[in-house]
Amino acid sequence: MPKRTSIYRRLTGRKRTLAGYSQLWLAPDHILLVKSSRLVEHYQRFALADIQSLVITTVVDRTPLEIGAAGAAILWTLIALTVTSLFGKIFFVVTGAIGIALVVIDLARGPRCRCHLYTAVSRELLAPVGRVRTAQKLLIELRKAIEAIQGALPADRIPLETQRPVLPFDAPPPEVPQPPGYLPELLFGLFLANAALLLVDIRFPHAQISNALFTTVFGEIVIIIFALMRRPGRDPRRIIYGVMIFSIVCIGWDAFDLGRSFFEVVTEAARRGNSIAYDTSLNVWGQRRALFAAGWRIAAGGFGLLASYMER
Repeated sequence: MPKRTSIYRRLTGRKRTLAGYSQLWLAPDHILLVKSSRLVEHYQRFALADIQSLVITTVVDRTPLEIGAAGAAILWTLIALTVTSLFGKIFFVVTGAIGIALVVIDLARGPRCRCHLYTAVSRELLAPVGRVRTAQKLLIELRKAIEAIQGALPADRIPLETQRPVLPFDAPPPEVPQPPGYLPELLFGLFLANAALLLVDIRFPHAQISNALFTTVFGEIVIIIFALMRRPGRDPRRIIYGVMIFSIVCIGWDAFDLGRSFFEVVTEAARRGNSIAYDTSLNVWGQRRALFAAGWRIAAGGFGLLASYMER
């Protein structure tokens, strides 16, 4: 029996998500958009004769975020210098290397974009077209296929841009929205800096870095208070303030842990009848607690910078 030849030709690779994937295919007279949810596949056909336009828009540049993510991954990898077990060293090195590799791969794929397909009755987001490089290849392929069906549009039939309506002379000027401040970004950057100081303090406990840490941690609290006070009506972002609430809980736990450690030292000294010699280094928590303090700051700082950039 002769092998059956498919009429479809692949236009894009698979756009994978946690819920499934989507992909574009080209037939002689239509485009096929496949959406899979792992268990069910959904097919949408767009006739080449019905396509009116393909609109491609670039999204906000994420290079600063990717640099921040790479910095967070490097800090995560550096935790391997503070642990003693072989498994711990391997875990932090491997997971940190994976994070750095993901950032490098994302940068290599080029800038992101969104692509919408318009017909007379619908507007569809083509999720598989998420990179400018992919969009450029798609336009070349579809332009040939659409012109073969619809014919080329003469230059004299391209509609001119619609003129904007003229406002009355006495119309009030539009309200200029106040841009949000940069206190959240400053706070999340301080989280990452304090995480680095914590890791260095664990690695070099006699370097007196803890003296600076107590000041910078107090700075975290002050910035959070001012950021929350100026938020109402000024900053429409939401996710970053959720990160701040999470940070307040973690800072409270750190303070409770430090106070408990101090109480244990005082109690033990009183029981033995010795004078109190309390080490101001954060290592009095123990390595596990100090790693927790650095870990949540890395997570909150990296995710907070990402959310700040995306919501701005």
